[in-house]
Amino acid sequence: MNKELTKDQFAHLRETGVKAAQAAAVPIQAYFGAQHLDVQHKGDGSPVTLADKEAEALIRSQLLSESVLGPLDILGEEGGLQGSGTRYRWLVDPIDGTRSFIHGIPLFGTIIALLDTKENLPVVGVIHLPMLGHTYAAAKGLGATCQGIGMDISRNRLLDDVMIGAGDIAQFASANRFSDYERLQHLSGYVRGYADCFGHGLVISGALGAMLDPALNPWDILATQVLVEEAKGKVLLTASSVPGKVDALFGNPNVVEHLARELSFS
Repeated sequence: MNKELTKDQFAHLRETGVKAAQAAAVPIQAYFGAQHLDVQHKGDGSPVTLADKEAEALIRSQLLSESVLGPLDILGEEGGLQGSGTRYRWLVDPIDGTRSFIHGIPLFGTIIALLDTKENLPVVGVIHLPMLGHTYAAAKGLGATCQGIGMDISRNRLLDDVMIGAGDIAQFASANRFSDYERLQHLSGYVRGYADCFGHGLVISGALGAMLDPALNPWDILATQVLVEEAKGKVLLTASSVPGKVDALFGNPNVVEHLARELSFS
């Protein structure tokens, strides 16, 4: 499938992503809190468990069974790239926040995005939080929803009136942005650490005015990009000092623009 998609096709692919993410919740919930997760560590030091692997395998199976467009390429955090070079490519992170998962903290989720490789733009985004039962979904031109309720984070908001989210300190350090973290503390008295896609969901819903999250992989941010933009928010991405990753600032347009000026974010 290499042609432009219709709104009906975007809607169908959004629902395909939602169903795949929700299906993965079954093995994830079964493993959550287990005594033995067979935790291993990948080359970059990040942990991976049996739950990650089983959830991604199930998601891949669900996405490959999508019949309207036929099998599309899939790039997963655990299984790498699979496919024949289709224009549209699924990106999958079965458990975004594996550290939280391992430690029994229920603030993790499954991320699925669809990337238009010709335009290098994401066109579908899904975040499902299996322990909280929240599903965020968006597709190009169709808006963003949480639990089927439309999201709109565009209204005028001031920095003094919102809370700001920040990713893990380790990510700021690895991306040489620790000074940005310190600057955030001076700019706002309400900077809180809501890591991973749980924090992204708080931005999409408007609970957080914005979030600064550095050193992200493509599967960490592309779904969020669609969701925030379709919720009428603003997303700024820049190449990270960590090779192959990006630093992201996203949320309410006014707040993002204010922070971008103060932090010289680029």
